[in-house]
Amino acid sequence: MSENPVDWPQYLREFHTAAPGSTEALLSRAVAGDHTPYRWLVRAVSGEARRVLDLACGNGPVARELYGRWVVGVDNNAAQLAGAPGPRVQSDARHLPFANEVFDVVTCSMGLMVLQPLPDVLAEAARVLRRGGVLAAIVPAVRPLRRGDIRTLSGLTTRLRSTPQFPAGGEITELKDQLKHAGFDVMESQRERYVYMIHSRDDAMRLVNALYLPGTPDVRRDTAAAWLADRAESKDGLEVAIPIRRITAMRTKVALTTS
Repeated sequence: MSENPVDWPQYLREFHTAAPGSTEALLSRAVAGDHTPYRWLVRAVSGEARRVLDLACGNGPVARELYGRWVVGVDNNAAQLAGAPGPRVQSDARHLPFANEVFDVVTCSMGLMVLQPLPDVLAEAARVLRRGGVLAAIVPAVRPLRRGDIRTLSGLTTRLRSTPQFPAGGEITELKDQLKHAGFDVMESQRERYVYMIHSRDDAMRLVNALYLPGTPDVRRDTAAAWLADRAESKDGLEVAIPIRRITAMRTKVALTTS
């Protein structure tokens, strides 16, 4: 871990401007049974929901899964938004350019761990949701993992000499409390183990290049990707586990004030 604090806004801006869609390129190839993390997320969206806001939408994988619905994508990065389908708005998640209670659902795929400060973001999501509306989000998790998963992930971080980092930390352990404070009742919190298969060096680089690794030089990324590719070749394919948590919450009341 670097002794210098990470300038997260600058890091994220540079990361996603240089490689827009890198997160989506990885997670769209991660599967558990018959679904990807994005498909799992949209299964929490009611068929009766007519107006959906996709927060930190990236290049729009959620909107593609919700094809035929009216989905507005919001992201603060123009390079990411350029690849998103349908109506989209470049905006700070803390100051959404929408009236109160205009959306039935707010989705957020892998964004809550980077949107800061999170209490402000959740309060704003509650503001634009109608009463009884739902926030559905997926975030990274630390489980479930199998014994072989731990060996692979340990080997990867050893070669990177770092672990993936997020502004909000790992699994956002206080997320339920923060949702409650913002005026939500948590309805569900589940975890799923997704598998990303590596068969080639390109597959390995896709994984490594999707990780937030501030301060990690390219040579370590290359070393880690080469190690993954070598293991995949020797085993006729290598599974890399990606644990994901899905949480859904209903907006039931006005957010508590912090003043």
